[in-house]
Amino acid sequence: MKQNSILTGLKEAKELNLKNNLRYIDAYSDYVKKTDNKIWSKGQKKFLDVLYSKKRRSVSAQI
Repeated sequence: MKQNSILTGLKEAKELNLKNNLRYIDAYSDYVKKTDNKIWSKGQKKFLDVLYSKKRRSVSAQI
């Protein structure tokens, strides 16, 4: 019985996670649709620059 309740809890958590992910996708797609391409592109560039910066790569290579 205890295992069954654990599986039920995991199933509910999985469903909640999916719903949250879908809400995020909807919100982000709305943002992309409403935002000027130049502004969105600048934000993406900043994000990618941070993600692929030399400092970040050298720290992750040491791990």
